[in-house]
Amino acid sequence: MSDAADTASLLQAMQAAHVPHVIAATIAGIENEVPQALADWTAANLPQSYLQGELASAKLMQDSDLNYLLLKLTWLVDDDIDREYELVPSGQPFADAEVSRQAVVQAILDLLADDDHPWQTSYGVGKPGTHFAHPSFY
Repeated sequence: MSDAADTASLLQAMQAAHVPHVIAATIAGIENEVPQALADWTAANLPQSYLQGELASAKLMQDSDLNYLLLKLTWLVDDDIDREYELVPSGQPFADAEVSRQAVVQAILDLLADDDHPWQTSYGVGKPGTHFAHPSFY
């Protein structure tokens, strides 16, 4: 979701096709929910244009009429067996510095299987206990 124009086109197409639900991924920190040290490290390691695009795209999603789940992913790591994750609701501090791609897939599958979760909200997706100033793999 790093290009707001692409996100706007996608949202318009979904609304025109009467697609009622979307699960989208963005980066942790768009709601100022991560610790300052992690936010600073992220800002120093990603292009500002990317960060601005993620923020603008997330706002478009949140302002849409769609039933969305916006997953705010922290730094991704490859680990074929690690599917441990936690979902941190919007408005709560989110300190996890990393999560495996496989855990993100597991989180999405679990959300799809749960008919009782709320829509039009966001969750931080991270690995519990990874409260670092930067991902452990850097």
